[in-house]
Amino acid sequence: MVCLPSDDILGSTGVSVLLTLTTPTTLEDVAQKTGLPLFRVRGTVRRLMEAGLTHQVEQMYAITPEGTGKLEEKRREGKLST
Repeated sequence: MVCLPSDDILGSTGVSVLLTLTTPTTLEDVAQKTGLPLFRVRGTVRRLMEAGLTHQVEQMYAITPEGTGKLEEKRREGKLST
């Protein structure tokens, strides 16, 4: 498995996934909403969890306050449209 630097976590895929996790959501729903393959969603969510940006709630996943903060940083930097 390739380890990516933490800066790569919030590339376009990571941001898309985080934006769908503002309410607890299943991985299948994330894949459907983002148009990403399920395997990519699983890997991205795993990395986001390791970074503390998402957490599991029963069979669903949600953004953490840290994840929300990272999205806000991206917005302030102009790297994320509102």
